[in-house]
Formats: sequence, C-alpha cells, structure tokens
Amino acid sequence: LANIQGGVGAYSDSKGNPYIRKEISNFISKQTGLTSDPETIFISNGASECVRMMLQAMIRGPTDGILVPIPQYPLYSASIALYGGELVPYYLDEDNGWSLDVAELQRSLNEAKAKGITCRGLVFINPGNPTGQCLTEENVRELIQFCYNNRIVLMADEVYQENIYNTSRPFVSARKILGRM
Repeated sequence: LANIQGGVGAYSDSKGNPYIRKEISNFISKQTGLTSDPETIFISNGASECVRMMLQAMIRGPTDGILVPIPQYPLYSASIALYGGELVPYYLDEDNGWSLDVAELQRSLNEAKAKGITCRGLVFINPGNPTGQCLTEENVRELIQFCYNNRIVLMADEVYQENIYNTSRPFVSARKILGRM
C-alpha cells in the first residue's frame, strides 16, 4: 500500500494505479520475454468488464458478428446479444483435445458473410473455459494470422492461464507468439 499514491477523496489515474500497471508490465515481460510498456496497460474492475467494453466498442448493429468458440463462457453470448450483435460460433474439436481448426474458422466466417454478417472480432479462450485445454503454439499462431488476413480484432482471453489440467500441453501467451512472428 505504500506504493499507492493519493489520499482520501483523491482520484486515481483513469488507466489504473501506475505502480500496479508497472507490476503487470513486469509480469508480462517476464512471461513473454518481450518489452511491455505500463503506459499501454489499462486496469478495469475485472476481465468481464473489459470484455463487455471491447464488445460494445466493436458491435455497431445487428450485422456485426463476433466469432466465439463453442463451448464457451456465457459472458460472450450474453454480451453480444445485449449489444445487438451476432454470435458467430466456431466449434472446437473435442475428439482432438478441444483443439482449433483454421478450416472451421474459415467455414464459420464464410457462413457469416453469406448471411450478411461482418465479423469484427474473434474470441479465443486459452486455457479454455469450460474445457481447460491449452491451444498449441501453432494454433495460436494460426489464429493470429487468420485475424490479420481477415482484418478481424483478436480478443485473447487468457485469464485462466494458471488453471492448466493437462501439463503435456503448456500455456503459451498470444503476446509471446505474436512477438516472434
């Protein structure tokens, strides 16, 4: 608490406390081996609030879609519906450890386009919730490339990175992989 500046009735920086942002930046740098700037870190009241803010910023109307993995955490489907967008499901492959197939992403994107839906975002949850699987490094690389090629905002939900049930497939941050691309 000694590092938290301010006093009674004082407002904090709207991005969050600078000391805490620096600690988060140090964690990201240690985890990824990449430089992290605390000035680009924004703290909220939790991951769900950030997800809702991102979705609200991306969804302009009923023809805006967000690609979401199935199974998924219901925050996404509920929030997309609340903001008037279209959930565009892509299915994880249960028979292959809940892995992701880029051909399935492309199928979902093509199907949405055929219905007049513009996919503006793609959510991936790593490790998965509720499945607990970690995507392979190759899967995450493919996701990043897919979003880049299709001009889609990638929303990396990595909040469960400490909840790994299969140690043979470790968690790898999207930020770390992107930094090597």
